[in-house]
Amino acid sequence: MSKVEQVTQILQDLEEKVIDIIGSAVIRTNGLIIASALPNEANERMIAAMSAALLGTSKRSAEALFNGLFRSLNLELDKGNMFLIGAGRVILVAITRKEPNIGLVTLEMEDTSNKIKDIFGVEE
Repeated sequence: MSKVEQVTQILQDLEEKVIDIIGSAVIRTNGLIIASALPNEANERMIAAMSAALLGTSKRSAEALFNGLFRSLNLELDKGNMFLIGAGRVILVAITRKEPNIGLVTLEMEDTSNKIKDIFGVEE
């Protein structure tokens, strides 16, 4: 099984575990999609590009404000949420319904990001 197939299966498993998640993807930090389980109506390329931009801004903010490292971001919108979490050399992104169980989404995304790190390697 290829890395992309492994990650696609992991994304499908994540969505089965957390009913609030309506779509997920693994994206390179340059905004290119590696694997996606996003809904058909989602603009995958736009989500990937925005995720990379949000990651870059979040990393710079973490460094400037706390001299720290980015871990995750929860973007609350009127129709749902977008979660980003670093997964080594890639980004795990999840789109949720409005008012999700944030604790469960975060917990499962952390577990999923660790599985993805194992596949793609950890950023040095």
